[in-house]
Amino acid sequence: MKAMQKGKRLFSAILIGVLILGSIMVPKTETKAANETLLNTYGSVMGRSGNCVTLNQLKDPATLSHIKTHYNSITLENEMKPDAMLGWQPSLISQDAARNLGYYVPSSMQDTYVPKINFDTIDQVLKICYENGIGVRAHTLIWHSQTPDWFFRVGYSTNYGYVSEAQMNQRMEYYIKTVMNHVYTSKYGSVVYTWDVVNEYLHAVPSGWSKIYGNCGNKPAFVKRAFQYAYDCISYFKLTDSVSLMYNDFNTYMEVDDIITMIRYINSEKRICNGVGMQSHLGTTFPSVSYYTAALQAFVNAGFEVQITELDVTNKSDADQAGYLYDLMKNVLRIKKAGGKITGLTWWGISDQVTWIKGERPLLFSYLNVPKSSYYNVIQAYKDAGFTGGNQGGNQVGSSQTLPNGWYYIKNINAQKYLQVKDNVGGNGVNVEIGTGTGVKGQRWYLSNQGDGYFTLKNGNGYMLDIQYGAKEDGTNVQTYSANGADAQKFKVVKTSEANVYGIVTKVTGDKKSLDVYNFGTADGSNVCQWTYYANSCQKWIFEAC
Repeated sequence: MKAMQKGKRLFSAILIGVLILGSIMVPKTETKAANETLLNTYGSVMGRSGNCVTLNQLKDPATLSHIKTHYNSITLENEMKPDAMLGWQPSLISQDAARNLGYYVPSSMQDTYVPKINFDTIDQVLKICYENGIGVRAHTLIWHSQTPDWFFRVGYSTNYGYVSEAQMNQRMEYYIKTVMNHVYTSKYGSVVYTWDVVNEYLHAVPSGWSKIYGNCGNKPAFVKRAFQYAYDCISYFKLTDSVSLMYNDFNTYMEVDDIITMIRYINSEKRICNGVGMQSHLGTTFPSVSYYTAALQAFVNAGFEVQITELDVTNKSDADQAGYLYDLMKNVLRIKKAGGKITGLTWWGISDQVTWIKGERPLLFSYLNVPKSSYYNVIQAYKDAGFTGGNQGGNQVGSSQTLPNGWYYIKNINAQKYLQVKDNVGGNGVNVEIGTGTGVKGQRWYLSNQGDGYFTLKNGNGYMLDIQYGAKEDGTNVQTYSANGADAQKFKVVKTSEANVYGIVTKVTGDKKSLDVYNFGTADGSNVCQWTYYANSCQKWIFEAC
């Protein structure tokens, strides 16, 4: 997140009061549909609809409910940055003590003692997100602005000078690999789908990094090294197809050429950086929509994955903001619809009451659950861009896919357990649930394509997966039943943002609803039902060929 810019508009106390009072009134001219949220519109198209939060906000039931309604991704505002993890004063432990804690200590590490890392907040956040089907953008590993100065110094003490490049490389490897290793060895680490490996390098002078490595221009070897360390980790955990490593920065629309040159340098030997996190602290007076769009298009044309991060828009009025955001979202969606790899949209704050930009109203909600006209314009832009759901063809998120005929085990992503019939028996009206994988007949399903884009699933006990009574309502139970050719026994897989992970939508609802593990259940016997498809983790499945 960039520092506050000079020259911000100053509002009088009277005008601020008028704006705040106005913010609690929902525009009467807008058509409000209860089933339209940021999650089932932008989340369905891009895979990730996100916001920045704190641990305390995640612990608050009302805020968590709001998050689950509109978002399937969170970014910690500050609590995953280096200063929060390392502390402003070092707590040093021996290398052996670090290894006993599961830390990664490079064999060449020169430091006899290393800093202890505080994972308390991260562990709580991962658990909450795992239990509620929310993904995490991990922000950030390497950043000059919120890394304590002692981390760069001899003996981890500000009383001494800066270490050598070689020694700093070791510390960087120690920190990156220890943090990532801690996450992915956690029971809950699967929720982390993206890392901002390096944040704002192009604005890192002066800093501890620049004092050690110098001004490296747009071909910084230490930045490339950071990405290699991060790539080593996701490669070790076999996550290279499902986890993205990003370079995140502000004013990316002003530094397009430098960023493209730098990422191509990072990837000169192997693709270890997926693309760009476009911080988007925008204003209706600058950048123009066309200027921002040109940068987004340039990154897409360069073959990069793009995630729009830290989005907020300062403005002269609600109407001013609403018009700007409508035009901006129309352009973003146009590029997405044309095949641009835009895989996430993250707003930087739940409401104007918690924005980091004091005295401004840059977000979509005035208060929790109180949308502004900008919110409705963002939803309208989605509709006017020609989207009515995630199914837009091609290989975009939400597009339908065809899997080969054959036997599969079908594993739920959230629970890491398998679709099965209760008690491993065959029959009409037998309940369908999830359970620990054992390979029994009740966990095996034969997929048979029907030639119209849909398929049936016959259980190993000889009965078809079936939506009870062919009903269309949320919460309709899923069962097994004798084959009858009805739409209640026809399904389709749709692509998610994760490789080889799918939603399973139902024909009886026109692909609007999907197989869902009720209430994000993870225990053996958790019930499977039909629910409106939001691409939540409890609605995501992996097909494992038997």
